[in-house]
Amino acid sequence: MNHQYQLHQEHMALASDEQERLNKVRQILDAAQAKYSILSNADTVHSADDGVINGIGQLEQMAPTFLIQSENGWLCAIISGRSRLSYKKIKKQLGLKNISLAKPDDVELVTGAKIGTVSLINPGLLTIVDSHLLTLETVYGGCGAPRHTLQISVADLIAVSKAQVFEFTDMKSTISNEY
Repeated sequence: MNHQYQLHQEHMALASDEQERLNKVRQILDAAQAKYSILSNADTVHSADDGVINGIGQLEQMAPTFLIQSENGWLCAIISGRSRLSYKKIKKQLGLKNISLAKPDDVELVTGAKIGTVSLINPGLLTIVDSHLLTLETVYGGCGAPRHTLQISVADLIAVSKAQVFEFTDMKSTISNEY
């Protein structure tokens, strides 16, 4: 390890709870023999668009995790950066009546991570993965710690998270609102 890298790493030190979440994700993925990498970023990637701007991957490969509240409890929904959640499709598939995005305080309480860093891997939470991701080999998303991105094969993401896979998104509009 060269000196410049060490200085960079010290400057990028994680808080103990963030390091703990990152270590837990690594342990889970290693135990499952998953194909993954954890990438270090200069800044926290808060959105799919940020991932593209920072050169991590293509928009369709960015896989944000949304925490959703329902009458049956919490669930994590993982989608492509090219799409948006369809509450109607989720409710229909899972037989739910009421769902909503979690409030920021609830996201941190339930996952331990702030919005923009929520891990793709959330043991103990029902996880749904949009079927559009099946066309990809690899996706990029949160790993529970700022300035870090999880790169994982879609097959391993589904297996490790024990996800239900179905189509529950709509494509984002490509029409720009800029004049």
